[in-house]
Amino acid sequence: MESFADRSPANEPGANDAPPLPRAKGAEARREAILDAAAVCFVERGYGATSVDDIAERLGVSKPTLYYHVGGKQELLGASFSRALDAYSDAVEDTAVSGVTGRERLHQVVQKYVEITTTVHGRCLHRVPDVELTPEVRDRLRAVKRKVDARIRDLLREGVRDGSLRSADIRMSTFAISGAMNSIAQWYAPSGKLNPDEIAERLWDSFAEGLRPR
Repeated sequence: MESFADRSPANEPGANDAPPLPRAKGAEARREAILDAAAVCFVERGYGATSVDDIAERLGVSKPTLYYHVGGKQELLGASFSRALDAYSDAVEDTAVSGVTGRERLHQVVQKYVEITTTVHGRCLHRVPDVELTPEVRDRLRAVKRKVDARIRDLLREGVRDGSLRSADIRMSTFAISGAMNSIAQWYAPSGKLNPDEIAERLWDSFAEGLRPR
């Protein structure tokens, strides 16, 4: 889940990524709204250029409100990463994948991964350099990346064994699949022409053609 520096300003997410802070709901709903707003700011401006004032202004609340519900900027970033990391980790568990062949199961992982990557927390994870993270969050990021890559490798091997995928360089195929999925965070915009399902299917078509048994 490497970060990339290149961005396309025309494709930056808009303010509609982050809903206004719920005033009549519970603390958890307010916390979620704050985390969404923080992630939008980090994606739009970059972590270093975003202040707590920017996040509070986007939500129309005071800085003490943010500190009360979540904490400072570092806590907001860590919480945003945790949202994405939890989702990625869950997406590659055995219980999350129900296909019969390795090909079907890998297809499901690609669909789930792309869906997570196009969320605001997924984009935040891929676009904020890991040097901004605390050691604890950075270690978890690397652990989840290893878990996802290992799962992709296992599914590629499954597909080769059951005949649903052709024999290939498993290591290079894993790098290619992971890299392509991660790069979506750099150009995806909620207002774009393609929704996450369409992006996942087009990406899968590209992978599947190269891995099709001959």
